[in-house]
Amino acid sequence: MTRVLSISLSIIFALLCKQVLAAKLKIVTEHLAPYQIVTDNSITGLSTEIIEATLKESQYPYELSAHPWSSAFHTVKHEKNTCIYSLARIPSREPLFSWIGHIASSSVSLYSLKNSEITINNIEQAKAYNIAVIRDDFSHHFLLSKGFTENTNLYVVDNYHALLKLLEMPNRNIDLVIINDDLLKYRVANVGDIKKYKNVFKFEELSLDFYLACNLNTDPQIINDLTNAMNTLEKHGTLPTIRSKWKKNMVNLIN
Repeated sequence: MTRVLSISLSIIFALLCKQVLAAKLKIVTEHLAPYQIVTDNSITGLSTEIIEATLKESQYPYELSAHPWSSAFHTVKHEKNTCIYSLARIPSREPLFSWIGHIASSSVSLYSLKNSEITINNIEQAKAYNIAVIRDDFSHHFLLSKGFTENTNLYVVDNYHALLKLLEMPNRNIDLVIINDDLLKYRVANVGDIKKYKNVFKFEELSLDFYLACNLNTDPQIINDLTNAMNTLEKHGTLPTIRSKWKKNMVNLIN
């Protein structure tokens, strides 16, 4: 009887493992070049290469799609077996997701127009200005945690194109935006136009630590397998090689 029970349990366990591996993961992201570069026909970029290598290593089938950031963020918060990248890891988000692994890190700054006379030495001084951020972006959540108030000194938009345009619209009275040098470089079509913007303040306490993360209700076996896959690729040099390839043409990539 004991032997029969043992065999039965082994069969059930094998079937459950097979069922988990058959689960099709939903992977969501946004256009955030050079980390995710979304075109009509493809999604590429530094982070995408790392995520695709991870999914290949884990052997899970998946569906990858790009959306406006707020939509992607909402999806991963509410749908089981859904994961998102590149998600900045900050304290206020820590309990909201299952964090799989580190993708890349970069520095973050406040930018104004070049002709601005704004000078900022600390985050408290920044509260005297109107700052625009992307809805549900790391910068949105970070500034809220630091005491900024929406529609008082913090204004929310849905994409980076609108973010930069706000600086050039006097009637909107936006003084600053949060962005990093590499995002700015890829967001501005004409390289010469980058000179229109000025780095006013670098957030020393806030690095842009991008991660792959999943919905909290995702099967624990999937979380474990994805985490192990990223750890294996990191240890064997696959992920560092991808970062090194992209770092040659980037400004602020730390690791």
